[in-house]
Amino acid sequence: MKKRLEEAMSQADDAEEIIPLAKKAIAQYELMPGDLFDQSDQAPKLTTQKHLKTPIARPQAQVIYEDGNGNTWAGCGRRTTWLIEALERGHTLENFKVPSKRLSRAK
Repeated sequence: MKKRLEEAMSQADDAEEIIPLAKKAIAQYELMPGDLFDQSDQAPKLTTQKHLKTPIARPQAQVIYEDGNGNTWAGCGRRTTWLIEALERGHTLENFKVPSKRLSRAK
């Protein structure tokens, strides 16, 4: 039993040395599990995170304020520089309000 324990500890020491080298080689050569292991009789092929990253389409915020020079603000979050400067010059938010484009419901 003592001999088996010594063998197991020796193998653990070997693994501690080999694992960092294997990780470095995998990263350096951008290896995939299929490059290292026969997966014909295993679960479906694994994919890395970089293959899963796809842009998420996010809806555009509706413009509520604009200055006529292409500057806009949706009314959410921090006020933009152009709006802060205009308000400091004496303008009001109502000066920049975009008319609502909502359609009224038919009755």
